[in-house]
Amino acid sequence: MRKMKRNRILASIVVIITVLSIVITAAHLPVFLRDQANLYTSYEYAQMYLDDDRYSELLIEYNYVVGYQPSYSARSTLVERIETYSEKREIREVMSDEIDIWGGGYSERGSYTREDIYSIVDEYTTYMRDDNTMVMNVFYLDGEWEEEPNVLGLTFGNHYVVMFRATIENAAQRSQDLDYEDVESAVLVHEFGHLISLVGIGYESAHEDESYPHHCDESAGPCVMAASVQIKEGEFTAPPPTDFCELCIADIEHIRSIEPGWGIAEYITSVIVVGEAMVGSVWFGIVLTPDKGKKKEYEVYREYYENDFKKKIY
Repeated sequence: MRKMKRNRILASIVVIITVLSIVITAAHLPVFLRDQANLYTSYEYAQMYLDDDRYSELLIEYNYVVGYQPSYSARSTLVERIETYSEKREIREVMSDEIDIWGGGYSERGSYTREDIYSIVDEYTTYMRDDNTMVMNVFYLDGEWEEEPNVLGLTFGNHYVVMFRATIENAAQRSQDLDYEDVESAVLVHEFGHLISLVGIGYESAHEDESYPHHCDESAGPCVMAASVQIKEGEFTAPPPTDFCELCIADIEHIRSIEPGWGIAEYITSVIVVGEAMVGSVWFGIVLTPDKGKKKEYEVYREYYENDFKKKIY
């Protein structure tokens, strides 16, 4: 009776440990796997910028070529938009390193290749998201992008924004009564819009420009997510918009509400959870029937020695 009671206690402990293990694994492993293998979707990154559930603070790191630093006007406009459309409790700015273009040999021809930009990002990125802080890394370069010289800005890697300030300045100079900061502010907010999945990045949007994917068709009026804000082939006739149209604002709310589906992290987690449940079941059975193996061994022993023929051989 005492042994049976002890076995039931041990079986209860096995059940508790198994359940706790499954709960902890299901709750934390998907996030761990996404972080380690960068398995987040574009809209999940967007939610990191918009919500305060996981990251209540946003840090904006600026790296720039000497003489091409971001203007206060553009930085202020970006912060205002983030404060308006996100739930971040604190937004901080850091003016980080000055980019040595000549030492790196990046700007010898006045243009940057994709490889040049990757090298600059790898060398000069100081801050990455951690603990309670989401990070947006902004790089101000002189010159232009070699692949498309008319591009004013780029977004890639869910964290990085590249501003081609010299190209932006040239676009502003070709227009009458237009300050450089007017164009810069629009481009900086535009690139942030791409970081939060506008337009139609990872979801379907009814107002995505058919000619320029992931840009607004401005069917609801002027919008900072219009393709003309990022790619300019002529002159600006007026300061470009620096705010989102009502359709893009509706998209932002939709992006914030998207529930993540099952991905690689969830499938791996489900396999591990099933394994934990199976191991727990095995131990549960062993604890409740501790003498089963011994009993079987005793039966074999008795059969062996009760057999006259086997006794003689022995």
